[in-house]
Amino acid sequence: MKAVVGVRPSPHRLIDEGGTARPYRWHASIVDRVALEAALRTAETVVAVGIGGKPAKECVRTALTTGADRGIHVSFDPIEETVAEKYAAVLARVAAREDPDVLYVGEFSPLMDVEVAGLAAETLDWPSTTRITAIGADEVLADDEFGANEVAVQRKLDVGRQEVLGVELPAVLGIDSGFANPRRASLETAVSGRRAEIETIPLEDVVPGESRFSMSVGAATIERVVPNERWGRGEPPRGGTVEERIYRMLGRGTAEGQTTGEVVDAPPEEAAERVVEYLRENNLL
Repeated sequence: MKAVVGVRPSPHRLIDEGGTARPYRWHASIVDRVALEAALRTAETVVAVGIGGKPAKECVRTALTTGADRGIHVSFDPIEETVAEKYAAVLARVAAREDPDVLYVGEFSPLMDVEVAGLAAETLDWPSTTRITAIGADEVLADDEFGANEVAVQRKLDVGRQEVLGVELPAVLGIDSGFANPRRASLETAVSGRRAEIETIPLEDVVPGESRFSMSVGAATIERVVPNERWGRGEPPRGGTVEERIYRMLGRGTAEGQTTGEVVDAPPEEAAERVVEYLRENNLL
């Protein structure tokens, strides 16, 4: 079985004398190291994927020194932390290129939550399940039979309750942080991982159209904003009730009260002249 696992950086924080927590260094997130452990236990080939800048590449290196067979770094210079939906989309596209049997995702990361597994599965159009605590017919607590193209998983429901499922492959599996303790690699594996080459792919080669800016924004709605000329060219109103001042700032009222405007009952040329005259008198032109 071939597996792809995402590895994300997480800040290791140091508390200074003033009690302020400051970023000290970045290292592979513990939840992704648990997901990597799940991959190493269940797959013959493990591909670790890091998405971002230098800290993400270092996470791939950590995965290689732990036992991953290959490492891929999707490279770009982040503005801020990558939002979950963008990370999931890039991870899914890399997984599609690798054609694995399973995509493993660590859950409840400090920077991203459980939705990454679902978003990646939606992009790939694969089945998914989360909160997995055991994988494989020999590990789950059941005697059920599973299909040739299914993997048996045990997942947490709530305190003291778990269920066993057969998930058809290929699939996205979200690994619970209590799955297992990450392994300590042998010296030979660690040295080999340090020497291994990491394949670097520019972000635009994976998701054309994305940029270092868009990766930190996520879904956004842009609205056209028109400045209010009446307020913008003078001081905000100071008198009257709050409601009256709001109406006047929006250009919907006067010092005497609220109004919805004045109807100019005149031919177009005359009406235009009166509007221009009003604007000049109120210093709006």
